[in-house]
Amino acid sequence: MKYDLSDIMKKAHNFYRTGKYTWSESLRKSWKMAKFSVRTKAEIAGMVDYKAADNKAFANKLRKENEGYKPAERSAYDKFTAPASAYYTNNNRGRFGSCFVGD
Repeated sequence: MKYDLSDIMKKAHNFYRTGKYTWSESLRKSWKMAKFSVRTKAEIAGMVDYKAADNKAFANKLRKENEGYKPAERSAYDKFTAPASAYYTNNNRGRFGSCFVGD
């Protein structure tokens, strides 16, 4: 386990500069903080990401349920085949003379 000694000394100097702690107290406090951060990083690395595991299980369940799914056939009403003259006038302008008709 390696500690960032530079960071520990910087924190100790900052504690000492506040005037609340002596040099030995500030060093002790910064070392305590460094050990705590290393310990928490190790604990976090060992944690299991339950949310990701649940999401993966749910996605697999949905895939399994929808394996044989086929979309419904489209009806003749879904095919809209209006001629361009329905939107454009003789001078190739849209309704009210606009150039853009949203297509």
